[in-house]
Amino acid sequence: MKRIFILNIITISIIVLLSLISTPNNQDLSNHHLLIGFGTVIIFMSVLWLISLIVKDASIVDIFWGPAFIVLGSSLLISMDQLYSERSLFILFLVSLWAIRLASHIGFRNIGHGEDFRYVEWRNEGGQNYWWISFVRVFLLQGALCTLVGSSIYFGFLNDEPLSFVEATVSATIFFIGLAWESISDIQLQRFKKDKSNKGKICKSGLWKYSRHPNYFGDLVVWISIFTFSISSKNILLILGSFLSPLIMGAIFYYITGPIMDQAMMLSRPDYKKYMEESNSLIPKLK
Repeated sequence: MKRIFILNIITISIIVLLSLISTPNNQDLSNHHLLIGFGTVIIFMSVLWLISLIVKDASIVDIFWGPAFIVLGSSLLISMDQLYSERSLFILFLVSLWAIRLASHIGFRNIGHGEDFRYVEWRNEGGQNYWWISFVRVFLLQGALCTLVGSSIYFGFLNDEPLSFVEATVSATIFFIGLAWESISDIQLQRFKKDKSNKGKICKSGLWKYSRHPNYFGDLVVWISIFTFSISSKNILLILGSFLSPLIMGAIFYYITGPIMDQAMMLSRPDYKKYMEESNSLIPKLK
């Protein structure tokens, strides 16, 4: 738990620092819009936490990870008075497409199958104190990470340059490539698992022959596309701040989520370790 507390403190501290970054006109953000967005997301996560205590399933947070970005983007849209900004509305539209797709996929996959094994382990570790530990370890942390990853939305909203046709086309193209890669990967894995003859086997077909976690790679590309909406500002602070989103998301996939899934696969599939040595975790390895 000590590491979780430290991670929460670091994440929230970065959010506070990001809220102090200047606008394109070099004026400090006295309203601290990112903090308002963070507060809204935490309220959203707190409601989910209370529901999780009732249903005794903390893994419901996975379903609402995507929608939390809609909550963040919508609160920023209102707080920053961006309701008539083509750029901001387009960014929120793309993020919402990604979020709804992800929530639908995870919801259909998880509902009715009980709590995810990761959360079951944490519940056993927490014992009687898990009711409050789950808030700090799961809901507060994911709310903070959502805000930090979603900082590209915030910096995209700060870009006051008119949204050109070329910029919209390039960014949207990158976005839909990532969304398609992620969606197709999930569908292919779902079909692979439904085939009873594949029980105990490793999925190496379709996009899964290029990396162990192609769905994560598609997700990463989606956030790279959201980052690109800040480039036209020509403001180095906005661009660097926005780049934190794909950077942090990539780090989460490569150092946290990916290894957790790899570890689980090694326990159930003896030949998975060898497969890890021959394949890339995230970036597609063309064969």
